[in-house]
Amino acid sequence: MIPEYTHSPNWTIASFDLETVPLSGENRVPTGADSKDTIVMISVVKWNNNGVEYYLLYFTPCNAEFSSARQNSLVYDGDTIHYNSIKVENEKELLIKFHNLIEDAHVLTGYNINNFDIPCIFSRLLWLRMHDYLEHYSSKTIGDYMVTTFKNKIVLDMYHYFRIFSSYNLPGFKLDDVAKVKLNKFKIPLKSTGIHAWYVSKEITSSLLQSNNVKECFETLKKYLYHVTEEQFGTFTKYLEYCLIDSELVRLLFIKETALHFLIERANFTAMDAIHAFYYGNSRYLLELFKTYGTILGYFININYFKNMTDPAKYKSMFINGTYQGALNYCIPKRYYKNISVMDFTSMYPCSLLSANLCYGTCTILTTEEYVNSPLAQTLTAIPFRNHSKQDFDKENIFKQGELCTENYHYPTFDPNKDKFVIVVNQQTKAFLPELVLHLLNLRKYHQREYKSTKNIYHYNSQLNIKILINSLYGVMGSKDSCLAKLVIAIAIVTLARYQLLGSYHFMVRKGYDVCYADTDSLMVHNWPVDNCDEVNKYLNLPHVEIKYEERFKSLLILSKKRYVFETQNGKFITKGFQKKLNDLIKFMSDTILIHAMNSLQQGDANPSQGWIVWVDTLLQAYYMCRNPKTYSITRKTKNLDEYKSTTCSTVRMLQKYPEKAGEYIEYTFSRADVAAKEVLKWIMDVDDVKYLNFEQFGVKRPIEIGVLNRRTRKRIVEVVSTDKYLRKEGDVMYSMCQMAEEMHGFLMDINVHEKKMKNTVPLDNPDNSLETTIDESIVCGECGDPILFEEEEYFTLSCGCTLHVFCLMYQFDVLMDCATCGTSITPADRIVLETMWSN
Repeated sequence: MIPEYTHSPNWTIASFDLETVPLSGENRVPTGADSKDTIVMISVVKWNNNGVEYYLLYFTPCNAEFSSARQNSLVYDGDTIHYNSIKVENEKELLIKFHNLIEDAHVLTGYNINNFDIPCIFSRLLWLRMHDYLEHYSSKTIGDYMVTTFKNKIVLDMYHYFRIFSSYNLPGFKLDDVAKVKLNKFKIPLKSTGIHAWYVSKEITSSLLQSNNVKECFETLKKYLYHVTEEQFGTFTKYLEYCLIDSELVRLLFIKETALHFLIERANFTAMDAIHAFYYGNSRYLLELFKTYGTILGYFININYFKNMTDPAKYKSMFINGTYQGALNYCIPKRYYKNISVMDFTSMYPCSLLSANLCYGTCTILTTEEYVNSPLAQTLTAIPFRNHSKQDFDKENIFKQGELCTENYHYPTFDPNKDKFVIVVNQQTKAFLPELVLHLLNLRKYHQREYKSTKNIYHYNSQLNIKILINSLYGVMGSKDSCLAKLVIAIAIVTLARYQLLGSYHFMVRKGYDVCYADTDSLMVHNWPVDNCDEVNKYLNLPHVEIKYEERFKSLLILSKKRYVFETQNGKFITKGFQKKLNDLIKFMSDTILIHAMNSLQQGDANPSQGWIVWVDTLLQAYYMCRNPKTYSITRKTKNLDEYKSTTCSTVRMLQKYPEKAGEYIEYTFSRADVAAKEVLKWIMDVDDVKYLNFEQFGVKRPIEIGVLNRRTRKRIVEVVSTDKYLRKEGDVMYSMCQMAEEMHGFLMDINVHEKKMKNTVPLDNPDNSLETTIDESIVCGECGDPILFEEEEYFTLSCGCTLHVFCLMYQFDVLMDCATCGTSITPADRIVLETMWSN
């Protein structure tokens, strides 16, 4: 049924992108539905085995002259791209040329083309009455999607591809987000809405179109711009290149992901076409697979009799927080280890199904009463259903459980006096689902071996499709929307998986090893002596269940569940479990501080101020990086306040204070993550401080200990990077925050001296941007004795006339009764001001 090799023809593939403008001058997204919406540019990149061709179609605003060679070139990311520049007279000619270009393409691709580009083209063809082209467009329903077709070409939307098949490691699904992660490339950093000004302005001249001076273009057209700064604006030529590079990024992503071959191999499993394989979700795809493989494996599968069996009423008493218990996660937070071995179960959930012979007719869950009253059930395999907690990882309890101290592992014995539910399985009769999983697992191993020896992309995509397929079985079994779902199978799978993880954990503990982290299907073991898991697998002795040795970490810092930092054998530090939607500034600050913490744990820094000094260094560099807000900020467009369902999110709180910012693009210095999610080490700026960002405004956030990081984050950083008090030896608990606070004031002198020394050492791209610092040696802080740097530091003058750093005042506020310089009592007016500063 499945071919040994897929011989693909010499496909011609075309990626395209278009830019639209509302010629009415309105501030809205031009979708093509309005008669004034006009497509003004289209880029097309065509490629096959013979090479790549680039095309850029456009017409100029106001019929102004724009001399451009037929053959042009641009430099992008160090590479020179030669492209065909095709200037047309109007939108109608633009669309004719576009359709001529894609005539010989077998595959059309783009980014979000199903939701925007193709519907926009369709709308414009209607408005322009181009019926001779419209007749070649059609649509069909595939699963939950209405898919546009054009002359029977394969249309693959890469946005949809990444949403379905490659979402696990992406910070977002914008083209820029995906290109950054997958290709380490970026879009040209312009706002696309800036194109509008070029086409709605009546002041366009030929010389302006030819200009390479962004400032000149911006000043001429800025009255037609909506929330576009000079840094986000581009010349007319730059916007043409902007359009072309978007299509080029799609081409590079398409090739890197081998998207077409991937879909062909996905389709081969079910004898369907690539488009259906693309748009069918896992549940519908499995349904089609059952029909195909039922015959291949010698079963008759009549899907007409399948019905959803996920009614949880019978099992609600076993649920936790409204649902059955899922995977386990265990760790002791704030611990540091060296020499960690990582072990993973191979395809844990599919193998649990296979090992226990779980299928529609072989598996059920009974109450204790039902089981006791069923002689037939008592002849079958009985595995107790139990929920698990931290107590199951308690070492004292482990040594008390005699049944687990046998030579080989066995699932716990059902106890009618303790267990309320029991999983009953017929393991004597072969069942379809286990046979299907076994066949696919063996097939995947074959393709993995072949890919390793041949590096043929066919084998890679085949094994990848099988991996996605078998891993989706568990999710489908618990789905409320699939006719394939059977809740008891999902519950049984995850229960057996928990037992397997706990069995391995208990084995390690009884052998004297410290399991520092356990999560779902993996274990991290301290000082495991060998690079294999043979001893563990011999103990487990479960058919088809296997745990494999993956790698060895040099060191591991566990902050909390799902959140840790480790060092690889080649010295690379990697963070896991941290916020995905990061900008470069957040990533820089996180990596700098966490990596320093790891290095300090290894080296044992003696200076108790070292952690604070690293903090100062990091923030000084962050200040400098914020001089480029276009790169180091996250931009979002707000809606009207009444359009938000949430009443607590940061955007709503900001709009409540600044209602005039509705509909504007707001730039954030730090991540606009959910403030309510109480996760540490998320770099969140205070909501009240959300402003249009530039360095001058950000610089006002002095001194460094106020306003830059929220208090929760600041406290955690103190814990992590105060290296002298952090884990003097492995296993010690981190020094408490209260004890750290007592020593803060003693660190201030070291920090102040270091900060002043470092202020002018941050490298600046443009020396003219350097901050000038005025030092008046005659005016010093009454607390620390250092000079007041008036143009750089926040300071406060008391009623007595003495001046102090705000930095010093903040940490002395609770005990500050008299002026440290002259001894005069602090006045009530001064105290009110200080209280306000402290509360902020």
